[in-house]
Formats: sequence, structure tokens, C-alpha cells
Amino acid sequence: MAHAYDTASAARSIGRRTTFRHAPKRCGIDEIGHGVLETTVHTAHAYDHVGYDYSRYADGDKTSDLAQSAHHRYEYGDGIVWKELRASLDRLHRLNISHVRVLDAGCGPGTWTRRIADYARDIGLGITVIGIDISTTQLEIARNEARAHESATSRNLAATIEFQACDLSQPLPWSDRHFDLVLCNYTVLNHLADEALPAAINELCRVASGDVIATLRAIGSSPTACIIGMEHVRQYRQDNDNGALTVTLDDESMHQVPFKMYTAKALSAMFSPHAYIHELRAIDIFSGRFAADGNWNAPLLRNLSERSLVLEQLAKLEEDLCRQPGWIDHGTHVLIVARPKHARPESNVRVLKAR
Repeated sequence: MAHAYDTASAARSIGRRTTFRHAPKRCGIDEIGHGVLETTVHTAHAYDHVGYDYSRYADGDKTSDLAQSAHHRYEYGDGIVWKELRASLDRLHRLNISHVRVLDAGCGPGTWTRRIADYARDIGLGITVIGIDISTTQLEIARNEARAHESATSRNLAATIEFQACDLSQPLPWSDRHFDLVLCNYTVLNHLADEALPAAINELCRVASGDVIATLRAIGSSPTACIIGMEHVRQYRQDNDNGALTVTLDDESMHQVPFKMYTAKALSAMFSPHAYIHELRAIDIFSGRFAADGNWNAPLLRNLSERSLVLEQLAKLEEDLCRQPGWIDHGTHVLIVARPKHARPESNVRVLKAR
């Protein structure tokens, strides 16, 4: 399955470059084979190239508290993921654990890393959050944003945030059950080679003692450039059969990265040997199509009569449909919340039957 698009927009400079002040701690990158290294380098280079523009595309703004975040194209889906993350942290808090360890796998600019740390501190939970990524530029942005956030909020309460360069196509350097919670958000796992994905899922489950929360781009979703909004793409080709995405941006740069979308059934089959799945659903079947985007439709939607009522009705409809086989592959992303089979037992966790 391949898709090709031609788009045009005014030329602009993409991304702002940053330089490391200190060499990052690395895990699983220097020892990888040539074939895997080549695809890893291509992906890292693409996210390095767009720099801060990736954060503006994916997260809307720098606000750490999602409830206060400005409206952006993924706001609705972010709220669903955030609800699952808060529920997992609340469960850990109820177990009277004084300090937890969280892995943010594919952290990018560290937006979710900071949100997790802030929420844990708000509920009185000590926390260490480790964000890993293959993009050195995104990691440096994450470090800078974390320092700025700490300074602006005067927060320094029982929380540690670390960022490391690490490749998910290789074994993770932590021991079994090291993390109380593992997050792997949005297209991170889509970027892995087809043959590397099952092992990566195994590793995420292996290092977790509690929930593994993962989202992947759904096979029935609308086109995405992954690294930046489609309004900055001049040429686009996505070949799902071969797991390849090629985009030319409006600064004339071309990027080819591994990118493959999977059905919810296929993802469930990859998680099931290692974990019990207690949530599997589509994220954002409808709402993103009505999200106000300043590059496309904001003036039109602002004048749409009773838009808030329409969005409310669509959210209710999505809750009715998002787990049904005919709909689960047609959101923007698929959400999986899984409990590793070696994890601590909790009697109140609902386990989904195999689909």
C-alpha cells in the first residue's frame, strides 16, 4: 500500500539547530549493525533537522500541564493518553510507593517527560523519569526545556529527569522490572523496522513492573509526515508494504525514514506473549478533523455554528465505537495499555480477551 501526495507552501526555514554542551549518555547505538544503523541514522537526522518545529507540530505549545495546554491538532488524543498516564500514576500512589521510576521511550523534546514528573510531584509521589531518543537535537531541546521549566516553576521536589540517547531497535540497558511505568508515544514504534518491532515490544515489557502505555499511528489514519505538519510538505510518499516514508519539505530537504502502520489485531498479537492487554482502542476517530488549525481551517471552524456541541457528540460517539473491530483501525492512533505478565498483581485491573 503506497500513498503519494504533492503539496505546496511558501518556502521557510525548517528547524532551529542546537549543540550539546555535554556528550549524552548512550545506550544501544554504538554497537548496532550496519543495516539497522543506516535506518536509525536516517530517522535521527530527520528529527534533528526539524528541531523545535517538531515540538510545535506535535505538542502545540510548551505548556507542561495538559489541562492548560493551548488548542492544537492532537489535543483530543493527548487527553486520552494523559488520562491513562494519570490513572497509572494514581494506582502507584495508592500502593504507598514513595518513589517511582518511569521510562519515556522516544521522548522527543521531553514534553510528556515533564508532564509526568509534574503530575507525580503534584500528588506527592517522588519520581525519576528517564527520556530516551535517537535524535541528539531533540534530546538537547528536552534538556533545555526541562531546565527552563524547573526555573520558571521553582519546582525541585523529589523529582529527577534524565535524557539519554538510546535506540529501541536494540536491547535496553536496564534490568527486568526496573521501571514502574513505561510510555512509548505516537509514531516511535512505527519507525522501527518490521522485524525489529516484536523485540522492541518485548524489551518495553521486560523493563516494566507496571503499565506499558503505547500509541502507534493507525493503519486507517490520515497521511502524516511524522516530523512536521503536512502544511510544510511539498512531496510525500508512504509505502506501507515496504515500511518507508519519503517527504520533501518546503526548505527543499528530503527525508526517507522507516515508517509502517499496523492493525490493532497485529499489535495485540505482538504484545500478548509478554503482557495482558487491558485497553486497546482507537484514539481520535472524529475530533481531529474538527480541530482548529491555524494553517488550514481555524477561521472556518471559529464560525461553525454549535461547534462545541458537535465535538461533544463526536466524543460520545467515539467512546461507543473506538473498541469495535470495524472502527479501531480508523482513529489517528491506536492506544494499548498492557500489564507485563511478570508485573505486580492488581485485582482491579481489567484484562481484555484476545480479539
